[in-house]
Amino acid sequence: MSSQSADPARRIVARLDRLLPAITGLLTDGGHQRRVTEAAGRVLTTATSRPAVALLAESGGDDRLVSHHVWAPLLGDGAAGLTPARTTIGYVTTVRLNPVAAERAAIRGASVSFLTHAHVLECRTRLLGQVGDSPAGDAADVDWPAALELARSWWSGADSARQAGIAELAALYRAQIFAERFLGRDGVRIRLDAVHHATMPVRWGGASGGRLPFPDTGGAGPYEADQDLGQNVLHRVLPVVRRVVVDVDVPQERWPIGEDGLDLIDLPLLDPRLRTGRADWLIEAELATAGAVVTIDGSQREAEKLLVQLRTPTPLTLPGPDSYLVLRDGSALAGMRADICERGQAACLTERGRRTGAAYDEFRRTVRRVVVALDESPLAAAPPPAPAEMRVRDLLARIGAELSAMTADVERGIAGPADGHDGGATPYAALRQWVTAQIYAWPQWPVLFSALRNHVLAPGTRYADEMPATPEVFEMRFRALARDIPEACARVIDAAVDGWLRRWAVRLSLLRTEFFEMVVPLRDSTDKTVGQLRRGVQINWIADLPRPEPVAPAATAVRAAFPLDPARHLPWHPAAGRAGGNGRHLMTIMRVRRELVVAAQRIAEEQLATALTARIEAVRRELRMQQQVHQRADTHVRALFGDEPGGPVISPQAVARRIEDLLDRADAEDER
Repeated sequence: MSSQSADPARRIVARLDRLLPAITGLLTDGGHQRRVTEAAGRVLTTATSRPAVALLAESGGDDRLVSHHVWAPLLGDGAAGLTPARTTIGYVTTVRLNPVAAERAAIRGASVSFLTHAHVLECRTRLLGQVGDSPAGDAADVDWPAALELARSWWSGADSARQAGIAELAALYRAQIFAERFLGRDGVRIRLDAVHHATMPVRWGGASGGRLPFPDTGGAGPYEADQDLGQNVLHRVLPVVRRVVVDVDVPQERWPIGEDGLDLIDLPLLDPRLRTGRADWLIEAELATAGAVVTIDGSQREAEKLLVQLRTPTPLTLPGPDSYLVLRDGSALAGMRADICERGQAACLTERGRRTGAAYDEFRRTVRRVVVALDESPLAAAPPPAPAEMRVRDLLARIGAELSAMTADVERGIAGPADGHDGGATPYAALRQWVTAQIYAWPQWPVLFSALRNHVLAPGTRYADEMPATPEVFEMRFRALARDIPEACARVIDAAVDGWLRRWAVRLSLLRTEFFEMVVPLRDSTDKTVGQLRRGVQINWIADLPRPEPVAPAATAVRAAFPLDPARHLPWHPAAGRAGGNGRHLMTIMRVRRELVVAAQRIAEEQLATALTARIEAVRRELRMQQQVHQRADTHVRALFGDEPGGPVISPQAVARRIEDLLDRADAEDER
């Protein structure tokens, strides 16, 4: 019997390889093609998945091993690096076995796969349900700020177990921030020793005395997508790592697992003191992909109970009343390896065939739904456009939607109170800081502060002759500052626009990639249509728009805003007539300086409001024009694809009949 006939998954793939090209060749609607192709892709992914046997261990106490300590005795001395120097928990290790003609095992490399955004939210929901008082269904509707606020309210009254769950919730939040650009990625290369050192050791026993502070939820991420995943980075992002994958060459004489290979999946440890919502989710998710599972039970038989609860694949329980004692006997591991190679791999292939069959059934249902949709199409329907044309239309529509969002966001995004640049300051806050710094730098203040004795200006001091007596010197500097305000406004607005553009450039990055892959190759790079459309995804031209010329505030307005009376002496001058020396006190100097700052800031804010309004209107006007360009999809499609007539048109109903015939013939072949 051939290997293909013995493996139901391979038979299904062979059937799909014959059926899929014929079906997609008949479909001209891009949406129908995409649905059928995606369903077929799920079949192929399931059918080609590697056989996987999971290792599920229950804690046996302070002096017991955990499951990853079986690697060295199970695989041989060449795989000793799989075992960390200290006992660790909290992550999944997938050991990918590749049989080779060698005498000892060897580690080839390691990589990590990250949780997706959806996975992170599922783990968050589990954690909230574990440490909170509300059902998990209610926790699913809570966003991150609300989740952290709830956790903070529970913290003071939580016992050590709930506090551990809250601490993991905070760690999950921080890790998501740091790993934002890694989420959903597979095969990110790492050094295995970096993983071992990045994890935290198991700490058995109760918490130390005293009330712990609420965990830190700050994070300065995200890391760049090309960041080297060293020990320090891995330590921060480990809560959102789904699995660590290690490729290991093993002697094929000891591991007769065939060309499919085999994955051994080490799951997080089962222990009531260490159970978390995230670990539970990882265990259930990985067990759902495994074809068999080796249980390493302790006295409470937690692994056995969990398998019964989840109805997971074939269990391969180690013999004996205490699995940990069996693991210490090296001869028992030889039997364990044989059981994995024979019963475990057979169970994996059977389970893979079952899942592939289920995926193929869903593929057929998808095709049947497409057939129904074709039958319900209008009889006189116009011939659908080519798939490439539909993809370009869809892309232009999505770019137009983003330009519409930018147009609506421009005023809020550039001038809104939440918009920040240069460390988080809004345009108004940045300008106020600049004004304050300018006034604080005037040389009169050091003279006055140096003449203070016990917070009072003392007559006859070293700097007494240099102290300003009238507001004239302050008024002169106030006018000079007012002349510099327009240029300062321009710098602040430029910084705000640059920050706003950077955020939108990141948001448009995927559309920009699609544009250069899909539209640019259709025409020469100098083509007028391509150039017009490119401006919708390359928005750096906004920074080069003409800027309104800065206009200095009117001299009369500056004089009116100056807060000091030019005809009177300053409060600390003897001629000012202040009783008791109050005018010479430090607080009087501070008050005068503050009045000058507030007056100058008021002028600056009025100037900024005028300049910002003009800049916003210029940007918004250009964005509207670019949005209108993308709305002329018919014109652009004709310019990109031309007006050549298509081939002979087949009605949707005729296509539906042909697809049904293909399905019927495939069924007849399966019955033979």
